[in-house]
Amino acid sequence: MKKHHILTFSFFLILLISIFSCSDDDGFGTFTLQLNHTVEGEPVEIEQLKYSSQAGHTYSVVNLKYYLSNIVLHDNEGGSFAYDQVHLRDIHDPSTEEIVMADVPDGTFTSLSFTFGLDETINIDGGLDNTIENINMEWPIPGDQGYHYMKFEGRYDSLNMGVIRSYNVHTGATKGNQNYINVTVPFSEIALESNSWMIDLNMDLHEWLHNPNVFDFVNNERIMMNQSSQELLKANGATVFSIKSVNEN
Repeated sequence: MKKHHILTFSFFLILLISIFSCSDDDGFGTFTLQLNHTVEGEPVEIEQLKYSSQAGHTYSVVNLKYYLSNIVLHDNEGGSFAYDQVHLRDIHDPSTEEIVMADVPDGTFTSLSFTFGLDETINIDGGLDNTIENINMEWPIPGDQGYHYMKFEGRYDSLNMGVIRSYNVHTGATKGNQNYINVTVPFSEIALESNSWMIDLNMDLHEWLHNPNVFDFVNNERIMMNQSSQELLKANGATVFSIKSVNEN
């Protein structure tokens, strides 16, 4: 009988050790994406007619809104963690500056991928919650559906002749072409060990206007019905995003 009690006690002791060991191994941490914006590496200054485009115009930034979706963290073993929400960033709304990815399983992470805009499964009429923010991003062109991917708006001095005009760089689905951009940005290995990390994800607005295609406000005024303009921007979008820093909180 005594031997039986000893064996039973030993079994439960091993079980407890196993449980606590698993708890230590299966930790969770947090990644926070901070969404910042620059023009040629300098922080954006709103409504300042001071930036120069490759097409020869001095321009300002007045409004900027865009969607990020299908956000995924990738680890060094081929695994991933998906953030299942769509995020609308508004440069005038500080509450949209961060995306908090909580309960991420511990691991060593090496890259971030996301869709700039919305893919076919989301970009349909009523595909997003019926909030005033999403309603204001609806795509108004007959025959197409869904939402703007981006509204990048401001003013420009046409060829610096003193004639101030407005520009609207709007991206979205046009004539059945989806035009969203799948982006992957690598970073140095991050060891998530039940801790928190901040990733500074930066959009350089100047890249939309010159790399690899020079985007001229004058020649692309009716952009929402112009697939050629959308394709220029889609190509330029490949170099818009970069990770500026990664820091443990």
